[in-house]
Amino acid sequence: MVVGAEKKFVGALIVPSFSTLREWMKEKEINYTTNEDVIHHPKVLELYRGLVESFNQFFNHVEQIKKFELLPREWTIETGEMTPKMSLKRKVVMEKFKNAIERIYE
Repeated sequence: MVVGAEKKFVGALIVPSFSTLREWMKEKEINYTTNEDVIHHPKVLELYRGLVESFNQFFNHVEQIKKFELLPREWTIETGEMTPKMSLKRKVVMEKFKNAIERIYE
């Protein structure tokens, strides 16, 4: 989810596809421990930095994501971030992940 309305730059909260990430780490011979540990692993952060940069090329400078935070769990209806129609509840996400958003803008 893109964040940063009324901020100096655009940021993002990213929920990795943990099944895909687990396979990538296996190929790279990196030990997969927990989601919480994995999102802080330097190689994983490097992978996502590269992915963000690859998408940034399609946007003009002010629209590009400058910083992001990886989150340790998927958003679901049960945890309250998604509606039954699978739409994102922005207000809920903004409140639940307030600390992560603050880290983006530190």
